Amino acid sequence: MPNRRALVLGITGMVGAPLARALQADGWQVFGASRGTDPATALKLADEGIEVMQYDVTSDDPGALPDVNVVFLEIWDPSHPELTWDINFYGVGRVVERYAGQADFVNGSTINVYGAGPTLPNEEAPCCPDSEYGRSRFAQERLIDYFCYCSGSRGIHVRYAHANTAERGKVRRMAEAILAGTPLGPTPDAKTQVIALEDFVRVTLTALQKAESTPPVVNCCHPKVWTERELAIEIQRRLGKGKIVFDRESGGVEQSVVADPARMVKWFGQPHVSIDEVIGRVCRRLNS
Repeated sequence: MPNRRALVLGITGMVGAPLARALQADGWQVFGASRGTDPATALKLADEGIEVMQYDVTSDDPGALPDVNVVFLEIWDPSHPELTWDINFYGVGRVVERYAGQADFVNGSTINVYGAGPTLPNEEAPCCPDSEYGRSRFAQERLIDYFCYCSGSRGIHVRYAHANTAERGKVRRMAEAILAGTPLGPTPDAKTQVIALEDFVRVTLTALQKAESTPPVVNCCHPKVWTERELAIEIQRRLGKGKIVFDRESGGVEQSVVADPARMVKWFGQPHVSIDEVIGRVCRRLNS
């Protein structure tokens, strides 16, 4: 088997598609699998020479997936909350079992595994997920750990926090609400972090360098921490119009979901894209 064959599971998603292109540019033969929720992206990737197959982790046979050296797990489907455990634990688990001992794993996880709280938990902090999504992703991490430990495969968990492009992400959603004058929610004092999608992809692409048979964890989040109100004020300033509306005047710090970026910075360097540019891209697009 050639040495640089990668499968991106969830290839038509926000992270999956640019990750596949970055892998291809780095000389990998890239295969992709998706439930088919974004056929236009799948067709575009196929035109670019990336082999994409329709694949549902909850029902399809993992044996139909191609032989590869590395599996990038980039599944995130908020449109079907009733399938949270079917996708994140049962479905992904079947795929990981199929590749255990044959391929290494880079798992695109989430800082939601820590649960809400105003502190910046690092990778050694205990996880106390407080949602079904967070619990399912923490269980997914432990299942991957088990298969790596038993099979000798290597793995790493990359815990993401709020990727953004000009068209998608937390900054775009907040900017649209500010322009419309619609409420931004009940948590103006909640802490948050936002980062450019390019930095998500860069960290994920190079994360394999840190993979081990007992998979380590690295948070992928921007060092800058805002309150929701602070971020909204900066977005409105850059837009030059709109109205900031929260459902209450204060509160929500206990609902913060944030993480310590120190290990990411040590392993992969500071984010390459500034927060000023992250916000600027959204505002320029909406003002154009």
